Amino acid sequence: MSAAEILGMASPGPFALRPVVGPDVPVLAALHALSFADGLGGEVWSAAAIERILDLPTSFGILATEPVEPAGAPVPLGFALGRRAVDEAEVLTLGVVPTARRRGLARALLAALMAQAAAGDARRLYLEVAEDNRAALALYAQAGLSEVGRRPGYYRRAGARADALVLACDLIAPDILSD
Repeated sequence: MSAAEILGMASPGPFALRPVVGPDVPVLAALHALSFADGLGGEVWSAAAIERILDLPTSFGILATEPVEPAGAPVPLGFALGRRAVDEAEVLTLGVVPTARRRGLARALLAALMAQAAAGDARRLYLEVAEDNRAALALYAQAGLSEVGRRPGYYRRAGARADALVLACDLIAPDILSD
């Protein structure tokens, strides 16, 4: 996947993206709960779980907010968390609140996370997604991810289970991103 393809996935929209920082943890936990209330993303993560992830030196994340004029606080809309291991990266979670969907936010978050992973020397990106999460599957296919594995019964839902599909794609060299 080329730099233009990765960066071109991000649609301009009335939102801003910025790196996640420690004080964002309670907001990220609330966003996770709102984003996955439908159960398609598995269990909702607590603030403590998110904090443990962000405490790892290989973790990184992006927060999407809606700007508010002029002195108001930005409204959080979605986020993505990832981590790197040697030359690979993994999308740990990506969520957008239901009221902000269909605006290109998930695409922008994924593109930013992919660019950040590539800038950190990752050459390949992995993620897991529930086999019945059609919206996420369409997004990931558009981004060039394809199925490389399956975890049977990985997601538990109200008496049922759903398989997790393991998806992956190659990332570009970080020096190409700066061109």
